[in-house]
Amino acid sequence: MSFEHTFNKDLARNLAKAKNPEKFLDLELGKIRKRALELNKARVKMSQGYELVLEGLKLAFPNLDLNDKNLLGTPNRMARALIEICSGLGTDQKEIFSSTFPAENYNDVIILKDIDYTSLCSHHFFPFIGKAHVGYLPDTSNGKDSKVVGLSKLAHIVDCHAQRPQLQERMCHNIMQSIKQELKPAGVMVVIEGSHGCLTCRSAKKARASMITSALDGKFREDSKLRSEFLSLIIKN
Repeated sequence: MSFEHTFNKDLARNLAKAKNPEKFLDLELGKIRKRALELNKARVKMSQGYELVLEGLKLAFPNLDLNDKNLLGTPNRMARALIEICSGLGTDQKEIFSSTFPAENYNDVIILKDIDYTSLCSHHFFPFIGKAHVGYLPDTSNGKDSKVVGLSKLAHIVDCHAQRPQLQERMCHNIMQSIKQELKPAGVMVVIEGSHGCLTCRSAKKARASMITSALDGKFREDSKLRSEFLSLIIKN
């Protein structure tokens, strides 16, 4: 595997800031080793649980062949997949917003739309997927303290809150709160569209159904024209 393809973006950023890269890297490698062992311990425990799930499924449906080559190693794959899908639980929002830039005199809406995400319904542990649309209005009244961030940070904060077991409503609200807390804008608005496996694959089985949630604060809550501008910009032509 090429090292360039696995160079951790957070490690690379912090390594660039370090006064003594060698010493910093030695410390970080110790943390990486510890964390990798913790995750592997979790993987072992979850894999054992998934083995019980498959055994239970065979009790329900005796025709299930647990020796099927396609099922060999499945508990381990399920465990690794769950750790990946829930990786947002290990992400610090303050790290995401650690680099900001002065807003200067920019006092118009900033929007990043159509942010793809994958999340996990905490009721059934079925995945739900969709798009998030995030917008905020810098507070230029703060003078030099007025802040904006690179667009990738808005995508990262969506991933931070998406990659964990939860409800879409909570995810939408938490993304809005994170931007509010870290950037202190004059206003923030988040709209999320989601297609839920627990609705499309079971029970009602409505494959085309999509859930829409919104969360807003500040000027977006006070000014209907600003809300309309945001909605008009995210609606597909």
